[in-house]
Amino acid sequence: MDVVTIDEKCLERIRKLRLPMVKDNNPYVVLSVRGDGVRASEKWNAKVYRNKKGRLKLVTVDLKTLQDMMEGRALPTKKRTIQVDDAGWGFPLGGVMIGATDGMRVETAMVPVECFQGERFERKEYLKQAATATLGLLERLGARPEDTMVEICTGYVNVGSKEALREAGYDVRVGEIAGLLQEELEKRFAEYVRKLGYPGYVDPKTTHDSKGTFEGIVKWIEESPGERMRLAKTGWRRFKR
Repeated sequence: MDVVTIDEKCLERIRKLRLPMVKDNNPYVVLSVRGDGVRASEKWNAKVYRNKKGRLKLVTVDLKTLQDMMEGRALPTKKRTIQVDDAGWGFPLGGVMIGATDGMRVETAMVPVECFQGERFERKEYLKQAATATLGLLERLGARPEDTMVEICTGYVNVGSKEALREAGYDVRVGEIAGLLQEELEKRFAEYVRKLGYPGYVDPKTTHDSKGTFEGIVKWIEESPGERMRLAKTGWRRFKR
C-alpha cells in the first residue's frame, strides 16, 4: 500500500476522475474508489481518510496509477505483456513462490522461508527477495523494458517488486491475475508443500476443512516443533503467542 498526505485540491481532483465508488462504513473515510477496468484494473483501489484534526490521508494499492489518471497519461502500448503473481503468502508453512508468464511459458522462483523468520522477517527482507526473484523471472522470459508491459498482482509481497520493475524501466500495471499463471502457481506451490512433508496442500482461504484451515496447518506444525518449526513462517504473530 502507498500512503500519502493530500490536500483538499487533490481530493477534488480524485473526485473529478469519476471512478466507481465503493461503499465504506468507516466514518473517517471521505472517499473510496476502485478502478474502472479501462484506466485502471478493477482490483486497483484508493481511499481518502480525514482524521479528527481534518487532515487528509490517501491510501492506495498503487500511487503511480492514480497519478497517471490525474495527469491524463494513458498506458503505453507494448508488444508483450508479462504477468507476475505469488502463491503461499497466506500459508503458514514454507516460503512464497513468485511466478511470471508471457502467456505461453511459466517461470517460478522461491522467496525462502528463512525470510519469514526472526530478524529477517522483522526487516521485511522478503520484499527485497521477491523483487530480485521477479526481475530474474523477467530476464528468463527474455523481457525488455522497451517492449514489455508488466501486470503484477496487488499482493503485499509484491510491493518492492513493483518499484524495482519501474526503476528498471518497465511500465507496470497493478491488478488481478487469473488464468494460466494463477492455476500453474497453485499447482507448483502444492507440489512444493508436499515435498516439505505436509500431507496435502489446500489454500486456507478457500477451504472449510478443519485440517486445511490456517489453525489446522499451524497445529500440524506444532505437533512436531523440533522438526517442523524450521519450515514455518515463525515471524508471524500466530507463532509468537
